[in-house]
Amino acid sequence: MKRILFVLGAVLMTVGVKGQGKWGSSTADSVSCYEGYNIFGSYYQSKNYLDAFEPWLNVYQTCPGAKKATFIYGPKIVETKIKSTTDAVEKQGYIEILVKLYDDRLIYFPGKEGYVLSEKASKYIKYNSDSVEQAAQYFDAAYTVAGNDMSASQLNAYFLTNIKWFNVTKDVDELFIVYNRAIEALEYNSMRYSNDISVLSAKADTVELSAKELKTLAKSEKNMSNYDKVQSNIEKALSPLLTCEKLAIIYNEAKFNEHIDDTEWLKRAGKMLQKERTGEDGELTSCTDNPVFLLVAERLYELEPSAGAARSMAILGVRKSDWSMAKKYYTEAIDQEEDLRKTSDDYMGLAYVNNKMGDLPSAKRNCLKAGQLRKNWGNPYLYLATLYASAAGECGANAVEKNAVYWAAINKLTYARSIDPSIADKANQLISAYSKVVPDKGVAFQLGFKEGDSINIGCWINETVSIKFY
Repeated sequence: MKRILFVLGAVLMTVGVKGQGKWGSSTADSVSCYEGYNIFGSYYQSKNYLDAFEPWLNVYQTCPGAKKATFIYGPKIVETKIKSTTDAVEKQGYIEILVKLYDDRLIYFPGKEGYVLSEKASKYIKYNSDSVEQAAQYFDAAYTVAGNDMSASQLNAYFLTNIKWFNVTKDVDELFIVYNRAIEALEYNSMRYSNDISVLSAKADTVELSAKELKTLAKSEKNMSNYDKVQSNIEKALSPLLTCEKLAIIYNEAKFNEHIDDTEWLKRAGKMLQKERTGEDGELTSCTDNPVFLLVAERLYELEPSAGAARSMAILGVRKSDWSMAKKYYTEAIDQEEDLRKTSDDYMGLAYVNNKMGDLPSAKRNCLKAGQLRKNWGNPYLYLATLYASAAGECGANAVEKNAVYWAAINKLTYARSIDPSIADKANQLISAYSKVVPDKGVAFQLGFKEGDSINIGCWINETVSIKFY
């Protein structure tokens, strides 16, 4: 025990002195370092991390600047030692080595500062769960350097640490700053991966993807899923503070006047108020009812007419039932937006507006555009199915043709649930309802139709369906 504590103390005192040679300050050091490096490397490759600790520690203590691998492999080796140690004092010593390892990496091998500082903060809070203030400071320093380059897990740890710190400080404004930072970084990374997915998925519809492209597609889908999961977790963690009632306290007219020229605050306020929230009564409600949303939307568009600002104006138009206004700004948002998932949302918003304006051909076209941009999103087809069903009696020359729209609707719903399990329940409910109102078999027979026959639906739908009786 005394030997271990002596070694820990020696490491914490001596590592960081760059005056020594790369492989130590003497021939004996060099020999010891070469041997230690090879030994711990061999143990590491065989996943024997516990036995790798002693030779690794010797290298880290004697010649930290010899190889970058000392710092790349070090965290795994030290964490294994931490987990295997039962003595509290000894364990804390290893934790201190782990945290210092990241500082020393930046001294001996500068570069990737954002990643290194983010890892340092993540490891610190992992093993020092009670030292929330220090962890929050480490994360702030990491975010200052890394920003959007923080990984999904790092952003999750950053936010959850600040949730704990909020429980101490009760500073909701500071918590919301961190929340917005995390969400913006998550959205930025999700955009990169979702855009790759959209482009490659569209290409796969016409040609066979190369092995490299398939690998990129799989990697992008996995990474996007990770960022989306963390965003969902963060939203859930903050949900008690995200009701429209509580947001109205945070985003009020006084705060608006205080930040009237602050585009960052206006952007964040607009995004926060746009989303539907679960109210204190458990019902979904739109926070765009907040009078401040009108002020924010108009002021932001005046200062910076970006895609996000145009989207806020479009939503404002919908709230006012000013369909021409909504159409104008959704179109503007679509033209400017770089995030293809947000563009697909805008196409759906525009389709809704088209329907309200009685322009069903455009509504259909924009639903399909939304679906093309997000291949695994069922909402465009679910909404299109309801539009088809609402056209019953309008297309065709007889009772069968006029109600064939229900078969077209069922086809869209079947496709929607096949690509998007999250809307399967809703799709099944509509399929069940529409199956009960398809043309009657007896009537169809009298008009010369039988099961399996094809019917072309004209009008704005313009699709061919097969007759099926239920």
